[in-house]
Amino acid sequence: MHPQQPSHGQRRIHGCRGRRRSGRAAQVVGLLALCGIGAELLLAYDETTGDPIAIAVALVIFGALYGAPALLVRELSRRAGWGWPSMLLQFAALGVVQACLIDQSLFAADYGGYEGWAESREPTLIPALGFSGYNAFTFLIGHLLFSFAAPVALAEAWAPQRARTPWLGPLGTVLAGVAYLAAAALIVTDPQSWSASMPQLVGAVGVVVVLVGTAALVGRRGRGEASERPSRRGEIPLWAVVLPALVAAAAPDFVPPTWPGVAGAVAITAGFGVLLLLSVRRRRWGISQTAAVGLGFLLARGLMAFTYFPLIGDVSAAAKYAHSAVMLLAVLVAGALALSPRAGVRSSLP
Repeated sequence: MHPQQPSHGQRRIHGCRGRRRSGRAAQVVGLLALCGIGAELLLAYDETTGDPIAIAVALVIFGALYGAPALLVRELSRRAGWGWPSMLLQFAALGVVQACLIDQSLFAADYGGYEGWAESREPTLIPALGFSGYNAFTFLIGHLLFSFAAPVALAEAWAPQRARTPWLGPLGTVLAGVAYLAAAALIVTDPQSWSASMPQLVGAVGVVVVLVGTAALVGRRGRGEASERPSRRGEIPLWAVVLPALVAAAAPDFVPPTWPGVAGAVAITAGFGVLLLLSVRRRRWGISQTAAVGLGFLLARGLMAFTYFPLIGDVSAAAKYAHSAVMLLAVLVAGALALSPRAGVRSSLP
């Protein structure tokens, strides 16, 4: 007897499942890469700028260091039914972990020999705490927005129908966790990262605990809210989201590293946050608008990279600008995929 052949319907079901798995895998890989680009490579500040082999290696390491934890936070939040407010708090906690516990750059008096480090640190240095206000804003808000939130916003919009669903199984979750721990260990064991004192480390851990606890409370409170808010007005055009986000992301780069400059940067960022919150509450807000915010942030970082040369090493102008152009192109492609019209589910921000 011949074994029973699968029916056309069964083959179609298996094919759909295979496409869904491959689609999720592509989103995961894309998110890992985009987090590494947004966090480090888009800045084009290192001596490896323009070196294809070094960039390939860095993309793997940074994908594990930034993309893996972003993926895990997203996975936890989507499985628990938590929304963006909770995820942003968790991303802020990851920023503290990175800048205060892993590379400890926030506490470094001189990190890696980068040009201009002391000039940006000293004017707002708080001796009792051992870090500067300017660096605290730049590092922590920078990680929150560019390393984690913006890439996740774009990656979810690549397939709106999967924006609120888990992407990882048990094996994928374990692999992401192992990759993050391995990359973090690689940085922590570098003597260059030993800048923090024990009180500073304990204080940073305390901040992380508070942020994670608050994220859990916010997530549970918002879990019962409806996914779609009743709106009185129509959907905001995507260009009207991208441009303000780009300006809000770029403007802090023009303030001086002084206390008035820090106050101005905080005011700009907070003002954009309030504008964003009002827009979400008063207008119809979908996943495309959320992705547009992320695209504006990453575009700002990519465009600003053309205004300076690497802060360490001797990199030619051709290598520098080619690197920045390629990284900006990667952001544009990610943004085009996220904002392209498609028939699918449109999810609200929470």
